[in-house]
Amino acid sequence: MSRAFRILPVLLFAAAPVARAACPCIIRFGVCDEARQSQAVFIGTVEWVAPPLLDPYARAKVSATLATPDAIRLQADSSPEALAKLKQIYLNALTGLPDRPRQRISEAHNQVELENAFEEAQAQGRMAHFRVKTLFRFRDDDDPPASTAAKTDPKEDDDDAPKTLDIWTSGGDCGVEFQVGETYLVYALEDEDSGKLETSICMRTRRLSEENGDLAFLYFLKNGGVASTRLEGFVSTKFSDQNLPRYEDKVSAPSPGAIIELDDGATSRYTQSDSDGRFIFDGLKAGDYRLSLLAPGYPRAPRTVILSRPFHAAPNACVRQIFVDPAKSSSP
Repeated sequence: MSRAFRILPVLLFAAAPVARAACPCIIRFGVCDEARQSQAVFIGTVEWVAPPLLDPYARAKVSATLATPDAIRLQADSSPEALAKLKQIYLNALTGLPDRPRQRISEAHNQVELENAFEEAQAQGRMAHFRVKTLFRFRDDDDPPASTAAKTDPKEDDDDAPKTLDIWTSGGDCGVEFQVGETYLVYALEDEDSGKLETSICMRTRRLSEENGDLAFLYFLKNGGVASTRLEGFVSTKFSDQNLPRYEDKVSAPSPGAIIELDDGATSRYTQSDSDGRFIFDGLKAGDYRLSLLAPGYPRAPRTVILSRPFHAAPNACVRQIFVDPAKSSSP
């Protein structure tokens, strides 16, 4: 299973509609880390989804075809004629899949082989064919950093930028339910064995209308050049939050409204922590900085530093800092 599916093992077979369970994601990364590790990040519109059997919005119609009295009768008939007809029903249900799984169905010598081939084809998941609107990143692991590797919209001057992309996702609970005609922000990883670009709901792929602030960072990823590093941090009231794993996207005891100062030695920038205690500075160049937590009231009140620390920002990187406000701190 590819890195794209950061999930616990699940059974991936559903020919008929079933109740949707929660996907057991192990890790969910923030936008900076997700974009940096993805082989493809883009905005695109779904032109078609294959196979229809695994499209949740078309599944009922296809499942009804598989459950017709004629199909059930053919499954109970061991004759070569029944096998040939059943193969055609299954091939119709898997329209749009690559040739290899369809070939295995066509070459099945009996119904046991046919059923095994059919289940194997379903286990590959479903594929959404996208018309690419804006490409933020499209590279191999050995290519230069994203800020210089993919800086163009396919509508602009890069003739090599892909105009369409095929993205695979699970047919089970962890798959993204792509809809034809909808536009999505997609993060995809290349499967190391098959070379397919894959995504899941454990990544940040979602409808563009639900992108949740990702485009702010992706703007700098695409256009920032050497100034595309992001500093994302939190202000907390618990010291234990300083030990959170990097992929944790929240702290347990956020401190909203804290005033944060970022100084590069020449200029200073300011922001406040939001309701989740989060603060962000985008568009940073590589270099040395000082980050400070200021007492409430600045700039109307005199500038008073509560905490301050230096840090180094690498080029095209994701930097993380967590402050614990000593005036509000509590035990872990």
